[in-house]
Amino acid sequence: MSQPPDPTRPASPVDPFQYAVHLAKAGRKLEARDALRRVVAAQPVNQAAWLWLSAVAPDLAEAEAALTQARSINPLHPSLAQAEQWLAKRFATQLSNRVTILPAPAPTKPTKIATTQPMPSLTQAHKPATLPVEDSRPHQAATLPMPSPQPPAETRPSTPLSQTWHVVALIVVAVAATIGLSVLFLGLTLPVGATAPEPTPVDSFLRERPAALDEAWASRDWSRAIAILEGLRQTQPDSAALKEQLTHAYLQQGIALRHKGFIEEARPMFEQALRLNPSQLRAWQEDRLAETYLQGVKHYQAGEWQKAIESLEAVRAEDGAYVHVKDLLYSAYYNHGLALQGANKMKQARDALEMAIALRPDLPEPRRKIAEIEFALAPQTAPAKPIPPASVKDRLIVVGIAEQRMWVFDKNKQVFDFVVSTGEPGRDTAIGEFEILDKIDVAYAATWNLDMPYWMGIYWAGTLENGIHSLPIVRHTGYKLWDGYLGQRVSYGCVILGDEDAATLYEWAEVGTKVKIVWSLADWAGK
Repeated sequence: MSQPPDPTRPASPVDPFQYAVHLAKAGRKLEARDALRRVVAAQPVNQAAWLWLSAVAPDLAEAEAALTQARSINPLHPSLAQAEQWLAKRFATQLSNRVTILPAPAPTKPTKIATTQPMPSLTQAHKPATLPVEDSRPHQAATLPMPSPQPPAETRPSTPLSQTWHVVALIVVAVAATIGLSVLFLGLTLPVGATAPEPTPVDSFLRERPAALDEAWASRDWSRAIAILEGLRQTQPDSAALKEQLTHAYLQQGIALRHKGFIEEARPMFEQALRLNPSQLRAWQEDRLAETYLQGVKHYQAGEWQKAIESLEAVRAEDGAYVHVKDLLYSAYYNHGLALQGANKMKQARDALEMAIALRPDLPEPRRKIAEIEFALAPQTAPAKPIPPASVKDRLIVVGIAEQRMWVFDKNKQVFDFVVSTGEPGRDTAIGEFEILDKIDVAYAATWNLDMPYWMGIYWAGTLENGIHSLPIVRHTGYKLWDGYLGQRVSYGCVILGDEDAATLYEWAEVGTKVKIVWSLADWAGK
């Protein structure tokens, strides 16, 4: 039997703000305070989060600071008055200590008044305070006496000067107390005698914020939010709140593009965020990582393996999950190892291949290469008849687009004849003379989310490398693309082989093997 849900925990605390509100409602105020601090650090214009923080912060200074920040975002928010009253109620004692009450003047002994008429009783309708006669007790500063009934004009005595000063002093005290209570109610600290600051004008963007922007913000549709905010900026170029939200939208759009692997498209978003706010730390970090990543890709495309490794490792050191970095580093280390092996730098080649294994321990090709290197480094007895090394200059791969076939030659002798599929019209496979630039057991095409087994890269088309490989597989679904269509022009530009034929060619070919792509094999053979 399943256990009943814990009522003190949310069912799915995905949204940090909603989780913080849940903690506050559950009475876990310190946890809620910590969670809300993280929310406002990540979302500095989240007015609701600032209001909640002012409600749960145990310290008066932090609560007032949070409330001030909430007020600066939108002074017209309907919950501000309630938040101010709640803050005044929670910290009533501390706030009351800020109000300065003027002390009452030192009491003076009143003059005895001679009168022929009796004083009215305290039970009369107005209940006036009785003027003391021969009373040496001090007056109470917090009490304002009501005026006594006056005797007839012919017998009314003159008011003593000391009594007049008492009345004036008590009026001053009453006024000061009224000011103090007003200050307490508003949740502000205003020393008596200080001049109140001029009210900050409400940003017109906050008054006229369109509902469509709120919808785009809630759905994280950053491109739409940017379009709306840029339109508003044409008429409100000086709005600080609009500028802050536009900076945030550009930053989030860049991060979304980066997560999808579109680093070149993401970087202008980070740069625009920095133009709006040069001190935006997250935008600066993202822009720097994107720049370093693109430098690494540039070096990778040029076959500058060591420089590519340095740039990509710098990215991985800061963000190990940065998109495509792991796969690119594996390929760079592997190809660097092959280049070093070809230059007879066996120990350095082994080190590079071991780094490739550490990144992708599931791929067997680096282990096979290390076995070859270990064999080459081990002491051997020279054979009676030397075995000439294999030479790639005697090997040739020719692809005919018209026939959709591949002929493979070793020392001018045809050794294989394979059916292929080249690029579809509009994505044509380039015609020309190339060579195998790199070999990867399973390459990944981030643009189409495809795994490409037995990859042999042959040329670059912009930022993408085209090559020879087996039928591609859609990652996460296992669907094999173009299965059953070999012999037709269906690919995105690569030369596609059947699985068995691709494995055979992968084992036979070496980096540096020449590749010719011609329009017609018949015309090429006739020459």
